[in-house]
Amino acid sequence: MTGQVDKSTSFSAHKPIVDDEYDKFVYADEVFPTIKYLNQVKRNHKKTMALIKIHDESDEEQESFDARLLRWNDSPLIIGAKMGLYEFVEKILEVYPQSVSILDVQGKNIIQVAISLGNQKIFELVKSKLTGRNAVFPSRLLYARDNKKNTILHYAAEVTVDVEVVGALQMQKDLQWFEKVETLIPRDLQYSRNMEEMTAQECFSENHKNMARKGKEQLTQLGQTCASLVAAFVFASSISIPGSDDSGGGGNIYSKTAFIVFKNAFVFGLSCAATALVLFLSLVTSSYREREFRRSIPTKLFFAVLSFVLALISLLVAFACNIFLQIYNGRRTGAKELIPFVCELTVFPAFVWFLLMYRGCSFGIISLFKQVWR
Repeated sequence: MTGQVDKSTSFSAHKPIVDDEYDKFVYADEVFPTIKYLNQVKRNHKKTMALIKIHDESDEEQESFDARLLRWNDSPLIIGAKMGLYEFVEKILEVYPQSVSILDVQGKNIIQVAISLGNQKIFELVKSKLTGRNAVFPSRLLYARDNKKNTILHYAAEVTVDVEVVGALQMQKDLQWFEKVETLIPRDLQYSRNMEEMTAQECFSENHKNMARKGKEQLTQLGQTCASLVAAFVFASSISIPGSDDSGGGGNIYSKTAFIVFKNAFVFGLSCAATALVLFLSLVTSSYREREFRRSIPTKLFFAVLSFVLALISLLVAFACNIFLQIYNGRRTGAKELIPFVCELTVFPAFVWFLLMYRGCSFGIISLFKQVWR
């Protein structure tokens, strides 16, 4: 009859996925044995919930346990995204792209799940199919909100933890992640507010207060320690130039290779030490505003550590050349004298270095340099 509404049609239009679509999705069992296993777990989930009873536990523990069990009510695509199974998720989206509309038990789509868990590989996978000329997924995924009106940028404002990142640079990593999501979100949602009347930027600042404070304390302490060490190192390096006294007949050594190496290494080392001293002092006196953790503070730390390492190496080379000139007074030496001298300088440090590497220790300098220039 005219004017009547087909309730079944209107209801199914609001479903994240209809029955025939789900049948197509289950049909992928023939291709993916893992999906078959996960579907079997889902079928047994209700029986498991009926058999499990929890006694003498707090409400918080009960809710946490229920959340872990409800996770198995999600589709295999969402479970794979939550577990970080990149190849698994990629294959499902390749065979059945319509599954991107599936929501988890909390009403999140796959891009919301990837952002909330900080999974960059799955995020980049979905992003590549959302943007560009050959976009496959609908843009409505970017406009999705949860029941608290949080956008995908609000999810990017959460604190992430990466064990491979130095503690003081974790803030930089979170800022980079936030900026990456910010370039994807529609412009009209960039300053949208959630149920708590907070924008994503305000949520980021609120969630990262403790991280910024700890980073400031760590870098300030590092700057104070290294600045004192560099200052003492510079003053201790004020050694007498070889051949400066008349007793040794030092006038003959100025043209020697060892003296030329000593001169260049000593001057370069003092220059690097002075640079490191200034940079470490600038770390101590920095204001440590939120946006400074993005480029300013990591750049200062990078060049401070680099200058300190170069100063240490250069001055050690200068000390070695000075000792060589003081002992042999610039005369020609054979292999019998030179080899023991080199071994005395290098064997023990090399032994300690290789032993530390064998035991799994790391000074973190190389990883520090990689993190700063991301």
